[in-house]
Amino acid sequence: METENRYIKLAKHCIGLDRKKTYTRHGKRFYRPYRNYFATGRNYEDWEVLELAGYAERSEQNQHGGYTFYLTRAGLDWLGKKLGIHIYDESD
Repeated sequence: METENRYIKLAKHCIGLDRKKTYTRHGKRFYRPYRNYFATGRNYEDWEVLELAGYAERSEQNQHGGYTFYLTRAGLDWLGKKLGIHIYDESD
């Protein structure tokens, strides 16, 4: 359970859900991300796990020796299911 919570925490931070709140409409909770990226340092093993699961993709390598990751649609759906909310794609 602790490992899963770590991935959820990373995913929430990636889309800004740790700073902004969800909204409720017709009894259902929704969230519209204002961002979808997470820049890592050299330690990015947790993000590789999310990438292998199909929940994240990696972008270019950054100046810190890490990568920029973002959640895929499958990752947004996974996180939304875990939290009981519908998460829009940031491009919607």
